[in-house]
Amino acid sequence: MKRITIIFILMIVTVSSCNYNKTTTDITKKVSSDLLVDHFNIWIKNPEKAKKRLTDIGFTAVPDSLSQIHKGQGTAGRYFHFLNNYLELIFVYNQKELEDNNKINKDLDFTARANLENNGASPFSIALKVKDYNVDKIPFEKIKYHQDWMLKNASIYSAKNSKIHLKEPSIFVVYPEIESDTFETLTDLKNIPDQYAFVRDFYKHPNGAKKITNIIITSTNLNLKTKTIKAANGIKNLTVKNGTEHLMELYFDNNIQGKSFDLRPELPLIIHL
Repeated sequence: MKRITIIFILMIVTVSSCNYNKTTTDITKKVSSDLLVDHFNIWIKNPEKAKKRLTDIGFTAVPDSLSQIHKGQGTAGRYFHFLNNYLELIFVYNQKELEDNNKINKDLDFTARANLENNGASPFSIALKVKDYNVDKIPFEKIKYHQDWMLKNASIYSAKNSKIHLKEPSIFVVYPEIESDTFETLTDLKNIPDQYAFVRDFYKHPNGAKKITNIIITSTNLNLKTKTIKAANGIKNLTVKNGTEHLMELYFDNNIQGKSFDLRPELPLIIHL
């Protein structure tokens, strides 16, 4: 077990999708073959109401007391963990801290995304990791972002387009030390050391959900030819497309149960189990 429990306890950062597109028939697929989904976010206003919509349909949430506060950024998260990915509901925790951070990092999109009700921004963020990590493999213009809680010489890289094109999902790349691990089966949770056995329960959902097998994000007025959208659409089991509203659809375990839950208006999310 590499570092799952240490990361979980200190930062509450976990699972990711290890699927990537090996097709190399065009340049988009070639650059995106190095990209993996680490996790994804939905910007929300009311964390308790949004979290309840998910727990009401049988998802297990990480306790609020263990959920990460993004120190220096003014935001916090509520978390739902799956064997190969996780969902973060992100919200403003400290408005002043959010605004102060934006003064330092003017090219980042945090304040714009937090103001989505007024500017029509996409509420979704996609956190990526790079296979065999190399910053030069990131196939779009990027902005370096560092906070004190990060390793001294490490940074997150945000897509420049995320501030310029607010209709696009926000896209950023994490560095290896905060990448999340995956589990093939629930049985593999035994690899988490016994002193952190309570962590295993966060991956077990009464509704039977285990792995996310498809993510579809719809946004309005998208330019599907930008480098960021091309890169996202080159990742296996991830699709970003145009539509009439901002919406995320998550498919679990290839929709084996044949059930669907529309969580609007509390969340712009449809779950397929």
